[in-house]
Amino acid sequence: MEKLKYLSLFSGIGAFEMALKNIGVDYELMGFSEIDKYAIKSYCAIHNVNEKLNLGDITKINIEELPKNIDIITHGSPCQSFSIAGLQHGGDKGSDTRSSLMWNTVEIVKHCKPKYVIWENVKNVLSKKHIHNFNEYLDELKQLGYENYYKVLNAKDYGIPQNRERVFVVSVLDGVGFEFPNSIKLEKTLGDVLDKYVDEKYYINYNKTIPQWDFSKDIIGRLNIGSYDLNNRVYGLDSCGFTLRAKKSDQKILTIDRKLRYLTPTECFRLMGVSEVYINKIQEIGISNNQQYKLAGNSIVVNVLEKIFENLFLEIDKNQTPS
Repeated sequence: MEKLKYLSLFSGIGAFEMALKNIGVDYELMGFSEIDKYAIKSYCAIHNVNEKLNLGDITKINIEELPKNIDIITHGSPCQSFSIAGLQHGGDKGSDTRSSLMWNTVEIVKHCKPKYVIWENVKNVLSKKHIHNFNEYLDELKQLGYENYYKVLNAKDYGIPQNRERVFVVSVLDGVGFEFPNSIKLEKTLGDVLDKYVDEKYYINYNKTIPQWDFSKDIIGRLNIGSYDLNNRVYGLDSCGFTLRAKKSDQKILTIDRKLRYLTPTECFRLMGVSEVYINKIQEIGISNNQQYKLAGNSIVVNVLEKIFENLFLEIDKNQTPS
């Protein structure tokens, strides 16, 4: 297929871009939109692009200046106002919540009319409280001529030992048909992505007796080790991991020698499907550990995106093949 002209919104560290590269799809980046300075630095280092390509705050983009020959727009718009871990203020138009920025994407789509639009967000956008925003998004794109396909996908069904459910919407202009990828058997556990030796600073000073938990369970137990920890859940090496969030304190594991520790930023990136090459680029530019946790937790699992793109472009090639 021809090189895609690509516009990236709410770009983060560029998980969509990583997936495209990993499956060999060539694209020309028409611009990306990100406001977090650490994400911007990381994005530019990973994808070898100039910061001048950053369109910045999506609310301040001059839409009329955007090109109309764009093939694909992706947006992992902010989930905080939809997430059960947040205040759930929702994403109604004009509400000025972070999640309401999804409507800025819709305005850009109206102008650019790309062939494909892909949106990722938390599963809770389908809840009774927020489903009206989700349905309105689908309706607006349908009115623009898009056929919408959506499904909740879990990272653990695509080769990554992380129990992370997210809803994905693939919108195709003058729809050519699309099917979401089938799940594959998970053959990895948390232990497969962890480093054997890590710095002592990641270990938790816990002087009480640790119970003899069943390591085969996803959540092997809970310990009272701080009110700011996510239900004080602890995970074992033989388990499928938790949904990564954007801070260190939520990432606790029990090692084979029954010691408690946090995941390292590198391990968190691996659980998001980020390759070692890209992890090294982030760390080489001096991004702090706290910011790396945030970047990983706010990203999208690359392996899931790879499978979506493979199915999407397989369908495209099939429809473009002369009969």
